[in-house]
Amino acid sequence: MKALTLTQLQNLCDVAREAAVSAGQYIQSQFDQEYKKGHKAGGDSLASQVVTAVDIKAQEIILEGLNKSIKNYDLGLLTEESADDHSRSEKAYFWCIDPMDGTLPFTEHRSGYAVSIALISQSGDPVVGVAYIPDLEACYTAIKGSGVYLNDQPFVREKPADPTIHFYMDQSFLAETYVDTIKQQFETHYTRVRYHSDFGGVRNAIGVMSSTRGCYFKLPRERKGCGSIWDYAATRLLMEELGLCVSTFGGDTLHLNRPSTTFMNETGILYATDEELVAYIRGLKV
Repeated sequence: MKALTLTQLQNLCDVAREAAVSAGQYIQSQFDQEYKKGHKAGGDSLASQVVTAVDIKAQEIILEGLNKSIKNYDLGLLTEESADDHSRSEKAYFWCIDPMDGTLPFTEHRSGYAVSIALISQSGDPVVGVAYIPDLEACYTAIKGSGVYLNDQPFVREKPADPTIHFYMDQSFLAETYVDTIKQQFETHYTRVRYHSDFGGVRNAIGVMSSTRGCYFKLPRERKGCGSIWDYAATRLLMEELGLCVSTFGGDTLHLNRPSTTFMNETGILYATDEELVAYIRGLKV
C-alpha cells in the first residue's frame, strides 16, 4: 500500500475522533454505576492487570466505529483487550487502541482515565493520534505534520513564568526501590517540584505537554511492564507535533511496533518538555 495522503489521514483522524468520543461518553456514563471487574495477564502492576466490563464495551464501541476504515484501507489492528494477531507486522498501517487507559483510577472513582487511538505505520511511527478525556470532555487530535488540536481548536502551550517542575509518575513507578532517591535528586537540583501520581499513562503524558516544564519517565528493567505500545501510541505524536521530547529512556526513537513484545520495559520511556530536563533525567543516579 502506498503512503496515505493527507486527505486520507484527515478522514481517518475524523473517524478515530468520533470513535474515541463515543467510547468516552459511554465510559463516563458508567462512572458511578455497578460493573464487573476482573484481572487479566499483564505487567507486574495492578494497573496493568485490572480490567472491567466497561473496558470491553468501550473497545466494542471503538471497533464498531473503525471497522469500515479497517476494510477500506486494509489496516491491521492492535488493541489492549484482545490478543495480538500480529496484523501490525503484516499491514502498512494499523490501528492501536487503548479503550480505557487508567482503568485503576476509573475503578477508584477519580480522574485519570482516557481513551487512546492511534494509526501507526509498520515502521512503528504514529501518523494519527487521538486522546479523549471523558470527565473533561477534552479531545486531543494530531495528524503527522499538522499540529495538535484540542476540541478542534489549535492547541497552544501556555508558558507562564513558573519554575515548578511537574513530575508525572504512576503507581508502578512509586513502587520502585529507587523512587525516593530520584525524588531527593530532583529536590536538590530544582527549586520547586510538584509530583503527580494519580493518572494513567495517557493523562500523564498530556500533563507533561500541558505544563510549562514537566516530565514522565520509566527506566528500563527486566520485568514485563513499563506500559505497552497502546499507552504511548497517540501521545508520542502529540508530543512530537508540539516539538517536545519523547523517546526511549536512552534517547532512541520510541518504536511502536517492535515484533517481539508490546511491553516497553526493555527500553523504558521518557517524556519531557525540554532537552535540559532530558539530560538531567538521564544522568540520575539510581
